[in-house]
Amino acid sequence: MYQMVANIITLRLCKGTKDFEDFEVEKMVAMESEVIKNCIQDTHHGMEPLKLCLPSGHTEPVKVLEKVLEDCEYHAHAKSNSISEEDVKIWDTDFAKNIMAANRILGSVCHILKAADFLHIAGLCNLLSKTIANFIKDNF
Repeated sequence: MYQMVANIITLRLCKGTKDFEDFEVEKMVAMESEVIKNCIQDTHHGMEPLKLCLPSGHTEPVKVLEKVLEDCEYHAHAKSNSISEEDVKIWDTDFAKNIMAANRILGSVCHILKAADFLHIAGLCNLLSKTIANFIKDNF
């Protein structure tokens, strides 16, 4: 049995028909996603893992969710620690650049954007949309 421990929830990522991976996440981090926030507020009481199945087409759903959660973690802590808007913008810019540099392909950014859209994480959707637009503008 899973227990909610000190505001930690378990997200269970579907990786296939019978394959799952669990992520223990601070509740405030998970609630950066409107979808997860609504599930927690409406029906989830922390006793069982909250199941997530990202939209199809993700070849590496674990890596995609890790990047989404990295962004959520930073933004949740930035809010609670009153980090300046300028510092958040700098972090966002570096985060997007690092995704592009690490993967050297636009596809990874698109997969993360698709997951952020599915999970309703507006800030990450906006950031990655701008990143894609700038990539297109600079390369075509």
